[in-house]
Amino acid sequence: MRADVSGTLGWLVVNREVPAGYDFGDDWQHSLFAAATAGWYWTDHLKTELELGAGTETTAYRSRRIVIDGRPTSEFVESRYVRRRVGLGQHYQFFRNAWFHPYVAAGANVSFDDITDRTHAVVTYGPAPGNTRVIEPERIDRRSTVVVSPFVSAGFKAYLTERGFFRSALEVTLRDGVDEVLLRFGFGMDF
Repeated sequence: MRADVSGTLGWLVVNREVPAGYDFGDDWQHSLFAAATAGWYWTDHLKTELELGAGTETTAYRSRRIVIDGRPTSEFVESRYVRRRVGLGQHYQFFRNAWFHPYVAAGANVSFDDITDRTHAVVTYGPAPGNTRVIEPERIDRRSTVVVSPFVSAGFKAYLTERGFFRSALEVTLRDGVDEVLLRFGFGMDF
């Protein structure tokens, strides 16, 4: 076999930093992740693999205390994230002519994040009934980021037929510590 293709589903956990001044620290976001991979075997043990994948949308809620005209109030932000990525990795597969092949891998992921922050209107309430004021109107900010991060992975391929296999892996992406963790399962075929 010189090449393989596979499709995987997994659980992606991404460490998203919260801006300074908000009530929460680092925020781990969870999503379902689907990917398609294609690999080329240079030897029986060495394979280069390209992955295209995307996670489902996740939402985080944040708040911070602010003081307006001497009265404390809060500002609330709803952040929605979608991560897509392209990965390129080098795999080393153990054993030869066996139905079960554990492997280790290292490489780089290019992550494309689409982020939408919806900051709710800031309202103050006066001492008299009906004495409310909208200090800041609702605003929506959209931005995209691109980040390149190294990853390490360990997993296995278990053959169900001569060419068809089940695969599973645990992948950790590193940047400033652990940036994301992905546990995946899927099926593929050699050709």
